[in-house]
Amino acid sequence: MSKIAAIVVTAAASYGAAAVLVHASFDPPASAPQTPAAEAPAAPAVKVPKTAAVERGTLEIAVERPGRVESSRSDDVRLELEAFGGQVSVKEVVRRSGPVRAGETVATLEGKEFERGLDDLRTSVAEAHKRFEMQKQERAMQARQSVAGVERATLAAELAAQALELHRDYEAAKALEMADLSLKGSLDGLRDSRDELTQLEKMYAGTSLQSETKDIVLDRARRGVERGEIYTKYAKRDNEIFKAVRAPNDSRRVADQAKYSRLELESAQLQQRLGEIKAELEMAAGERSLRDLDRRLEKMEGDAKRLTVKAPGDGYLVMRLKDSGDVLQPRQEMASVVDLSTLRVRGTMNADALRVLKQGDVVQAWFPARPEVRAEAVIDELVAVGAPEGDGAAFPFTATLRGFDGSVLPGIEARLEVRGKLADRVLVPSKAVKQERGRFTVKVMADGKESEREVRIGATDGTKSEVISGLQAGEQVVMPDA
Repeated sequence: MSKIAAIVVTAAASYGAAAVLVHASFDPPASAPQTPAAEAPAAPAVKVPKTAAVERGTLEIAVERPGRVESSRSDDVRLELEAFGGQVSVKEVVRRSGPVRAGETVATLEGKEFERGLDDLRTSVAEAHKRFEMQKQERAMQARQSVAGVERATLAAELAAQALELHRDYEAAKALEMADLSLKGSLDGLRDSRDELTQLEKMYAGTSLQSETKDIVLDRARRGVERGEIYTKYAKRDNEIFKAVRAPNDSRRVADQAKYSRLELESAQLQQRLGEIKAELEMAAGERSLRDLDRRLEKMEGDAKRLTVKAPGDGYLVMRLKDSGDVLQPRQEMASVVDLSTLRVRGTMNADALRVLKQGDVVQAWFPARPEVRAEAVIDELVAVGAPEGDGAAFPFTATLRGFDGSVLPGIEARLEVRGKLADRVLVPSKAVKQERGRFTVKVMADGKESEREVRIGATDGTKSEVISGLQAGEQVVMPDA
């Protein structure tokens, strides 16, 4: 074999199927003269791409996420007056920011005409209590009068019922009989007078008595008869009128009196019930009005206490008030007391961290402002619904710090180190993955040929990336030069 053929064969052996092979017929003829200066030039070398195998293994995840340190318990002190609606201003700032104990006075406030309003309200409440006491006494008197009225109406109804029963059972019949008896007496008297006159006339007709005596006796008898006739005439008419008019009217009056007495009793009883209901409503309204006044006074007296601002608990006081005389707005924050013994970190995790992190896990934390300090963070909450962040998403979390010292304060930045392992995953070198517009691709080498293939990528440690789909272990991927 000639030197040229040997070079070609060697190149073919080095570069594989991608090299160009030269047939051995390039040897010069045996009869040709051998001259050293007649050698052919070498063929250009073909560059073979560097490849890496797709393998199955364990991916170690290491994610560092920022957060902000805050207190787990922070009590805000706000201007929250319940009854007073006037202007409130700062009277004196007693304490500035710093450690504070529960119940310590940190500031005093004053309200425009607050004291005058409180005194007026106290006077109104005292007057309302007296009026309500008078109302109760009046109500008691009205109740007694109502009871007495019902008792009188009850007695009148009972008497009227007895009178009606007595009239029906006795008085009506008696009146008729007495009327007839009176008429009969008149008729009998007239008849007796007439008989007496007749007898006198007979007696004096055959006697020799003086005419004067005779005339006197007879005239007297005749006058008696005349009177009897007149009495009898009117007695008959009276009897007729009594039976036709007076007796029925008397019966009607007695019956009506009984009926009206019953109605008056029912009315008295109804008025008593209505009076009780009305009194109950008036008493309830009075009690409600009095109760409202008492509550308002209670709130105003509470506002008087709240004008002295006190620390709600032990901790670090952050005073928001500045100068005396400053006017405050409702719900304005005046101060806050931060508990420095219970701190937490609030921030967001990315999708890679969620692959290995769950609630209750303990991760390491450090603080850029205090790089020498380390602490542990217990994940208290990890929200599974995230918000867009760059090409991925951010998932809010909160974590309780433990094992920290006094140099860690609310407001400084914290860094949480999340570590974990994903076992038995298809892994590919991260450099072999190309990302463009949210699309991940790799170049696969098969049978000496390159082909681009789209893949789905999961977690990554920066060196290796997890392949969810698109590649299998054992396949070869092309590695970029740089």
